[in-house]
Amino acid sequence: MKTLLLLPLCLALVTCKAQNKEIPTDNRQVSELDRLVQKEAAAYMKDPARVGLSIGIFKDGKSYFYNYGTSELGKSELPTSKSVYEIASITKTFTGTILAHALVDQKVKLEDDIRKYLEGNYPNLEFEKHPVTIGNLAKHSSGLPQFLPDQSETFKKPMDSVAFLLADFYKNYSKKDFYRDLHEAKIGFAPGTDFKYSNVGTQIAGDILEKVYTKSYEKLLSEYITKPLKMNQTIVGTNSSQLLTGYNEKGKIMPRNITTIMAPAGGIYSTTGDLVKYIQYHLNKNDQYVQASHTPVVKNESDETGLFWRIHKNEDGSQTIWHTGGTFGFSSTLHIYPSKNMGVIVLSNESDMSSQGKLQDIAENIFKNSSKN
Repeated sequence: MKTLLLLPLCLALVTCKAQNKEIPTDNRQVSELDRLVQKEAAAYMKDPARVGLSIGIFKDGKSYFYNYGTSELGKSELPTSKSVYEIASITKTFTGTILAHALVDQKVKLEDDIRKYLEGNYPNLEFEKHPVTIGNLAKHSSGLPQFLPDQSETFKKPMDSVAFLLADFYKNYSKKDFYRDLHEAKIGFAPGTDFKYSNVGTQIAGDILEKVYTKSYEKLLSEYITKPLKMNQTIVGTNSSQLLTGYNEKGKIMPRNITTIMAPAGGIYSTTGDLVKYIQYHLNKNDQYVQASHTPVVKNESDETGLFWRIHKNEDGSQTIWHTGGTFGFSSTLHIYPSKNMGVIVLSNESDMSSQGKLQDIAENIFKNSSKN
């Protein structure tokens, strides 16, 4: 009984100490925007599990950057706008942007059966004669699984071990292995009739883009996005020394996401400096590829899906174009507000069950409250 009574007290003391501790930051708190960011970031960073936080904002034609915490536990090293984070599934929006090029260039069509671009016979990639199309991949309505092979049993194991089990499994997993396992994938509903988030579908989309352009995903990324936008620190994940260390909520170092076959689904590393340039590009209403990537593939009352972009229709009729990202050691969110010519990117090198949602809250609160000024 004593242990049970004392444990909450000990946890409360740790939390209070963290709350009272001054959080390192480069935020000078001079402007209204500075103070707004400070309020949101401080609320997030008071959790003792947090490590580093980088925020980039594009607003009124200007870029703003704020950093908090540390780039590595045990060091007094503030992250910067050049600190490299895993951006995980925000990568899918890059794949969607390249897909927009392929659609505009008439290399592919949304209604194309994906088997048109795959080698081998895949009778399993249909449901009651309804094939999986490229459009189904883009809006996560293909019915394809989250991972290949199925990893549901792995995710039942203790969470501390899951990241390492997956990293060990996929370190030697090849495209040949992927397409072997794709033969065993099962489609449980007519493609286009339901939503099922799928990394597998995005990987296939990336492979189709490689085939129709006869270029690697890395070259397509460079040619269409990073080189013209001068996003010099945005790369497909490698064991780069530039990448920050990622942690779980217990402060345990998590393995890096360096599986190259997953590049189109979640393999990009980037910085707030680069991603603010990406936001600015996606605010360009005159760019045909931007507009193609934001055009809803599926429509409903409140939320739509573009080419891997999530699109939320606000009460005033405006849109929020967004995507989140999360690996076992990194969390991120990117929000674009076309009606206000504004966007927010938030990156963290710590990941837990609540971090993505709280980063979304930071972005939304910064937008809503800055728009009042």
